[in-house]
Amino acid sequence: MKRIVFLPDRPLDREGDLFFALVAQLGLTDWVIDEAPLPDDVVAYVGKERASEHFGHRVRTGPLEGAYVLPSTAPEHRGRFYEGVWRNFASYVLGRDLAVRDEYKLLPPEEIKARLDAKRFPFALLAANVAYDFNIGSIIRSANAFLASEVVIYGRRKADLRGAMGAHVYENIVHLPDADALAIHLRECGQTLVCLEDAPGAVPLPEFEWPERPLIALGQEGPGMPEELLAAAAHAVVIPQFGSMRSINVGVAAGIAMYDWHAKMRS
Repeated sequence: MKRIVFLPDRPLDREGDLFFALVAQLGLTDWVIDEAPLPDDVVAYVGKERASEHFGHRVRTGPLEGAYVLPSTAPEHRGRFYEGVWRNFASYVLGRDLAVRDEYKLLPPEEIKARLDAKRFPFALLAANVAYDFNIGSIIRSANAFLASEVVIYGRRKADLRGAMGAHVYENIVHLPDADALAIHLRECGQTLVCLEDAPGAVPLPEFEWPERPLIALGQEGPGMPEELLAAAAHAVVIPQFGSMRSINVGVAAGIAMYDWHAKMRS
């Protein structure tokens, strides 16, 4: 483990600040605060203000130009995903993924992925990426949980993967920019496009019979399913809902669909 030099925006020993508890919980033991870094040290900013001033522009959390920007641990600044970013940082410093199950701990990422590739199931996910969407990360994490063969990002290549919590390292990620590329991919992989969408004629999920190699397409919060995907789909499937909202989160929908596949195809 390399020594960490923490450069916080503000004092870390105030009431309600979780810095010391979080560092201990993650197993980080070799660290100092506000010291001049040595060549082999890992520099970690705690909060974005000091890092933004140093780099001369507004920064995001994560690795940045030889340093790491961590979310603040102060109660007034903690965001919803601060623990995940800290866990990724600890995994980077310690050289092992803290989020994996016990059987994969201490294994390098490429070995973990190889073991998963050897036992994946013949269904895949497609995430429509019309705009920059945080939900794609959660779809990838769900794909890891249910061991999908791949995740296709359709449309824009760039996506917000913070919700994946590092799971994208272990998954087969494919980018398809448009409908032509999708048609080629479906033909080459022998996949059948299934859109999860409340479209006219959509089959309720409990009644749906899965094809042999489905590519399960999910729309995006707001824009929904692109029209060209609906036009190319062999099946439209709707998840029955019983509350007042018109739709459910696409990451949740992905998990429900994959669970349904496992329940029907592996029973």
